[in-house]
Amino acid sequence: MAAAVVASLFVLGVILVILGPISWLVAGKTVQRLSGKDRADAINTVRQTLLAAIAGATVFASLAYTARTYLLSRRGQVTERFRAAVENLASDKLEVRLGSVYSLEHVLSESAVDHAAVVKVLAGFVRNNTHRGATREPSAFPELRNGLRTAPDWEVELSADIQAAVEALARRPKRNEPRRVDLRHTNLAGLSLRHFEFESPPRLEWMFLTSADLRRADLRGVNMKRTILNNADMCFAWLVNARCDRAALCRVDLRGALLNGTNFFEADLSGADLRETDGLTAKQLAAATIDEETRLPDYLVGDPWVAARLADCRVWAASNQQRFCAPPTPQP
Repeated sequence: MAAAVVASLFVLGVILVILGPISWLVAGKTVQRLSGKDRADAINTVRQTLLAAIAGATVFASLAYTARTYLLSRRGQVTERFRAAVENLASDKLEVRLGSVYSLEHVLSESAVDHAAVVKVLAGFVRNNTHRGATREPSAFPELRNGLRTAPDWEVELSADIQAAVEALARRPKRNEPRRVDLRHTNLAGLSLRHFEFESPPRLEWMFLTSADLRRADLRGVNMKRTILNNADMCFAWLVNARCDRAALCRVDLRGALLNGTNFFEADLSGADLRETDGLTAKQLAAATIDEETRLPDYLVGDPWVAARLADCRVWAASNQQRFCAPPTPQP
């Protein structure tokens, strides 16, 4: 009660000060020289202007305070959703883990501030639960013909929560990412990221997929620009119309892969195994880095364009140029 009385007296005092000394100060000598009705009208006009200005400032301050309160409340809600989703990722129920992944994706799409944290959590979830050799038994990969290394049956698929987590990473908003998404040594055999199932081409670009298991992965139309895939196993992967420009594919096993329309512009295919691939052309290799250890399909061995490209790459490597890759080799 006493506080209310004090507050009322304070407000009344402020009003009196505004209507008194402050109004005369603002009015200045011009109004003070007036007399009678003109002086009264002028000072009243000054007082009305001051009160209107103060009312407007009060409304603005109120709006600013309301906006700040809303933003803080919303930030708190996002933080709580993030915390709950991370905790539920450890659940032993698939449905709960799936819900956590989708909740994290919502946070990722709504909050640029949490982008790096959400990406790290999703990548860590995939990496920790699919480390090569931890989730698949050797018996799940029967031997294939022609001496190819083992590959999963066509029926073998990733678990739904891992598939959802990779899809969320492939749909992540395009924002500045100082570090690559880390999916090294992951077992992603049978992964499916087909471009026609996404609103825009799925993005596996700017990632570490070093030594990843991507056997029989369906990556049609996927963007893997600037991704590091060195030593990855991509036997029988579907890379039709995929973007692998400027990707690091050193010593990648691509035997049996479908490479129709795959973009290898300035990709590093040093030591890659491209035997028994389908759809690969000399034109695709004309702007990529290849070397003597790059194993080619039989129909490209001895191809004049490929031979010219190999020679250009050899000269470029010996010159120690700073350019990422030798310039494209024109068709002989």
